[in-house]
Amino acid sequence: MLEPLFSDYRSTVQDVLAFGLIIAAFVWGGGPERAVAATWLVVFEIFGRLHTMLLSEDFVLLDVDPFLAGKDIAAGAIWLLIALYANRNWTLWVAGTQLLAIGAHLARALADAVSPVAYATMIIAPGWAQLLLLGIGLLLHVLRERKHGPYRSWRTGRGGRTLPLVARVGGFGRTLGAILPRGSESGR
Repeated sequence: MLEPLFSDYRSTVQDVLAFGLIIAAFVWGGGPERAVAATWLVVFEIFGRLHTMLLSEDFVLLDVDPFLAGKDIAAGAIWLLIALYANRNWTLWVAGTQLLAIGAHLARALADAVSPVAYATMIIAPGWAQLLLLGIGLLLHVLRERKHGPYRSWRTGRGGRTLPLVARVGGFGRTLGAILPRGSESGR
């Protein structure tokens, strides 16, 4: 049952599953589902391919591949913002599992002896959990929309106002104008 996690085909199986979920999220998902899927697509699939094409696997700093650690940190930051603003609970779990991968890089850089198997497991396993959470979240979203109709994708502030620092990607809402004080555009 866990053979795809540790076999030579793990990366291929994970990519196929990821692309299937990304397509499904863009077709049937709400804003948070699309945002999480877009983050996976850009950070792990596109930048991952660029990483393997442009840089050698031997480039390490303190026994850590800085590009791989950077991708994990970027995805973690984006997913944390999505989790804070999304009107979904599963996005918090996605951001939390990404912290495990970030912690693995820190442990590898700071500790003298971290088993390569433990390190690989700590950076690979969260990806499988995140894809599972995306699939479950997408399924729950579709079922909820069928049962209750459309509902908001993002949390709102007092009086139904859009929360600050929310981008327009995937139906996020208002942008920087929501956080600027009135009259700041004229320089006063």
